[in-house]
Amino acid sequence: MATITSFAQIGVGTDDPKATLDVVSTNSGVIVPRVANAAAVTSPKNGMVIYDLSLNCFNFYENDAWNNCLSSPAIMTFDSVNAYNGVSVIDSQGVGYNGEAVPAASTIDVDVTTTSRGTYSFVATDATTGLEYTATGDFNSAGSYVVTLSNNGATIPATTSGVISMTLSGASNTLVLEPRIDVKSIPASATTVFDVTYGTQKWMDRNLGARRVATASDDVFSYGNYYQWGRPADGHEITVLNGTTHTSGRGFADVTALEDLATSDAPGHPNFITTDVDPYDWRNGNNDDRWNTASQGPCPAGYHVPTQAEWTVADAAAIASGNGTNGGTTTGWDNNVETYESTLKLPTAGYRGGKTGNFSTQGTNGYYWSSTIASTIAYTMYFSSTDAYLGGGRNANGIPVRCIKN
Repeated sequence: MATITSFAQIGVGTDDPKATLDVVSTNSGVIVPRVANAAAVTSPKNGMVIYDLSLNCFNFYENDAWNNCLSSPAIMTFDSVNAYNGVSVIDSQGVGYNGEAVPAASTIDVDVTTTSRGTYSFVATDATTGLEYTATGDFNSAGSYVVTLSNNGATIPATTSGVISMTLSGASNTLVLEPRIDVKSIPASATTVFDVTYGTQKWMDRNLGARRVATASDDVFSYGNYYQWGRPADGHEITVLNGTTHTSGRGFADVTALEDLATSDAPGHPNFITTDVDPYDWRNGNNDDRWNTASQGPCPAGYHVPTQAEWTVADAAAIASGNGTNGGTTTGWDNNVETYESTLKLPTAGYRGGKTGNFSTQGTNGYYWSSTIASTIAYTMYFSSTDAYLGGGRNANGIPVRCIKN
């Protein structure tokens, strides 16, 4: 007692304590209070230490807060992107579509290694779109983890697509994320209606389902929807093109099995109907009326799918407008340059095959339906780098529609 009072030092296992409490042992240790969790301590004081049974480690009370066993900063390292959990119908790297908010389900998993228990806060931001991926939480111990990054639901601009390169920070290194935005067409009813004059005709200035008037012959945002001839706007026409290539893609809805043909003019589902049997029509019975009789088709009120004759007039108008002489002919458009340079700004949207539902010739060829049909084959306006003419198209193919004013 004299030693304690005089020197305020206690020695356990030693007669010469070097501190207020000096415990010496060669085969045992000191046990601090073991509590269920830090909240069980009713009056914590700075400098207090407990063994936290909920965390299975020493918990220190410092700076008026429990440090949750973080005795030293953890060293965290990003290893790689584990998975893109996107929602695009093309593949999982596609996290969303142009003109739409990125869904909450579009997350990104990353592999992280930490040297000890620690709190993490990871963030990646794209300044152009405002898209952000973040994750916060605690690692319970050293090791390797898969961390899921959530997005902030940013709405992607209507004419933005492709891979967004984002740098993830918050660890000892950085990691490049590459989520992709794919190009999705819009419903016919959502298409902006504005007409332009071409020769003696008035047309809509863009394809049905297009985000804008074409700014180039291969402007993917001007391609719009791909309709099977004579079929209503029931969802089969909505398409998604790869945001990076702008050529490969698929329909937003599914593709049917071959020869699962519709039995009426309104199939009652949005799937793209495929066939490889003559007359290559999505409808059983090959009813020729459809747009040939009800020519408004999917066009807005006051417009209709142009007839073969109306496309012929438009082609001939190319001479008067100066867009019909590059090839040296006198019959109208000669190629895809002249069709784009015309007031109609017709893009080379390609087509969608009626046998497979696959896309083809995007960026090189143009196909546009007419409402005229003869011997089960509907007429189309076609153009490439060397030709422009009216030909025939299989009714099961998916082809753009450019509406003409009544």
